[in-house]
Amino acid sequence: MTHALHLTATDRILFFAPHPDDESLGGGGLVQKALTAGAQMRFVFVTSGDRNPWPQRVLERRIFLDAPARRGWGARRRQEALNALAVLGIGEPAEAHFLNWPDQGVTPLLMAADEAALETVSRMIAEWRPTHLITPAAEDTHPDHSAFWVLVQLALDRLHPGGVSVRHVLSYVIHAPKAKLAVDRRALQISAAEKAVKADAIQAHETQMLSKKRFLAHARDTEVFHLALAPHDRHAHHPIVSADQGRGALRLKLRLPKPLLSFRGATLHLALETHLEGSLRWSLPLPGRTAKAPVTDTVTGQTRRWATVRIKGRTATVSLPIAAAQPLARLFGKFDRRPLFFDMAGWRELPVDAGRGPKVRLHRFDSSRRPASAE
Repeated sequence: MTHALHLTATDRILFFAPHPDDESLGGGGLVQKALTAGAQMRFVFVTSGDRNPWPQRVLERRIFLDAPARRGWGARRRQEALNALAVLGIGEPAEAHFLNWPDQGVTPLLMAADEAALETVSRMIAEWRPTHLITPAAEDTHPDHSAFWVLVQLALDRLHPGGVSVRHVLSYVIHAPKAKLAVDRRALQISAAEKAVKADAIQAHETQMLSKKRFLAHARDTEVFHLALAPHDRHAHHPIVSADQGRGALRLKLRLPKPLLSFRGATLHLALETHLEGSLRWSLPLPGRTAKAPVTDTVTGQTRRWATVRIKGRTATVSLPIAAAQPLARLFGKFDRRPLFFDMAGWRELPVDAGRGPKVRLHRFDSSRRPASAE
């Protein structure tokens, strides 16, 4: 179901871009529409895109890239982002913030349950109090994009008890051409003039123009933003088919999308938010046949438990003990098997049964009922 996205002068838009260029590719039309409506905008660039080795080698004519070279490339890409915002009509000084997180390093931050990273995202949202929060999609196959989507969900969870809520949380997709996304969408019709400005903004990212044709393909007549799929919704594109809990175990069903692929060499990542144990992050390497697999706590680096992996053809069932982790509050999973740079699929939220797990009863302390001490 697609509805038109309407913007007004009272709207406050917070746009998260994992890399310089995502603001133009994913929202070049949105920026123009927002400025025309009189809405306020703030941009947060998560990384500086400094691990972009092949374009840097070609343009700078160097083979070896040391830390100073990467820092210089990151500074160049940050300036390109400011140039692109100027093309789109954002004046000086632009409401742009650069977090300078490690490029290609958002997944490690998520899997380390990095408190500083989560607090930064939470603070950015709480300070701006957006009516519209624009974030990369869970379905995006760039690992930085989908991992950041998870961090946004965790930040919103953290802010909600304090009364901070966002009316519209919308996602854009850059790298997921074949993913079957949520059918609930918000769309902007982009005029020919706006499309031309968006194309100019994209080309302001001069370091990325070795892929000019692919980049300019994002300057379309319509700009689409997605509402997130619910945990129980069918994620037709995702290798993690389902999840259920029972008898102290979490069971996940996985299915390979192609017959010739193998589970061997793949890793299953899980981000669990629990009521009693806090944030847990687990990874387990998947075997090529039915076997036990060690589950590593990626926060501590220690093997905490073993999972049973049963494989039949293209389907695997993973069962791992979670009695101590229940009750679960949120659960996110990722099947990590990269043929080259991009993921086979991003992260997805999985359903949890909040009613399972140990029941905790809190009793009010009454000093008048304290036992008398023995004399």
